[in-house]
Amino acid sequence: MYELLGTLHSAEFRREFDNLRTDIELILDLEGYIIALNEYGERYFQEESRYFYDYLEDEEKERAFGYISQLTSSGTDLDVTLSHHFGEEYENIHYRGKQVDGYILLNGRPLLPEPVFSEDISALMPHFEHACAIMDSHLNVIQYNHTFEEYMDDDITNSQNMLLLANREDGMACIPRLVQDVLRKKTNLQLEVKNDQSGEHLRLKGIYLKNSGCVLFMLYDLSIEKKYTRLLTYQDQMESVSYLAAGVAHELRNPLSVIKGFLQLSSLTDSFHKYSDTILSETNRMNEIIDNFLSVARKKTKKELRSPKYLLNSVIDIIKSECLMQDIHFDYRVKPVSKKLEVNESSFKQIVLNVLRNSIEAFSSENKKHTFSLNSY
Repeated sequence: MYELLGTLHSAEFRREFDNLRTDIELILDLEGYIIALNEYGERYFQEESRYFYDYLEDEEKERAFGYISQLTSSGTDLDVTLSHHFGEEYENIHYRGKQVDGYILLNGRPLLPEPVFSEDISALMPHFEHACAIMDSHLNVIQYNHTFEEYMDDDITNSQNMLLLANREDGMACIPRLVQDVLRKKTNLQLEVKNDQSGEHLRLKGIYLKNSGCVLFMLYDLSIEKKYTRLLTYQDQMESVSYLAAGVAHELRNPLSVIKGFLQLSSLTDSFHKYSDTILSETNRMNEIIDNFLSVARKKTKKELRSPKYLLNSVIDIIKSECLMQDIHFDYRVKPVSKKLEVNESSFKQIVLNVLRNSIEAFSSENKKHTFSLNSY
């Protein structure tokens, strides 16, 4: 492939390239008369007038006179953009010119019309809290707000072309494809981009602007909202943990007292083996209480299959200790069932403990007999 390219030269396709060119080539005399022009130039400058200035309004004529004068006096290449009228149509043409042997050589290229947007959209964009931008058919960014700029890296900010986003490794890489689909279908489209590992969650919207043929792109970063929600949930968990910690500590006193008593008794009777099973049983009981308490504090996002009885039993110790501290009678009747639930264990426990907490706070201080019931049907 590289050898083949090395044997070719663009000059061999000069005729084909000439046919592809859309540049206007004009040769003017110093008075402004068109002496010669190429085929593409003939599309604009008709035979009815070969006077270059006839295709300009008065204000543009003055600019054109000044431009030709500069070319004549400077002898260097100069650029200018002039607004021509060809019949009832107006066309902006960018010229690069030079004086050679007493003639003015002009190479012109028609410019695409400036996109027309609703003044309401342009005026409102800076006030949008979410990122938004207007892109043309080549994915060039014409206008954007400050929030959109925060998502762009230096290369894209400098080039102002969204095609470079396709090289990114995050959800922003989907933007070029979405905008291209909007332009191709000429309709509004929306795309959700999620990445559970990174926590990224973006909602991308492309709105087709019929008047200009451009796209109003909007980016909603839901990952920030998601992180904030998780933070609030975790904060709520920690508040419940601290609220229940005193009750759990009180619950641990019972097995500790039993262990202490049997150790003292075994020391006096020199018969530890008689009480070892009871001591080990109380130690396991303490571990169970601690595990149940820690399961509330752990952050778990994975759902698992659990039986209702298992889930409720895992919070019984914490509920009992809290009720004991608050002088509340605890009534517990849970029937075993064969079916299981797919739940987030930590979140489920949090809900049950919140019910307990809210119930305790709702108890009337005048009523001395308080009961908290946990029953299954």
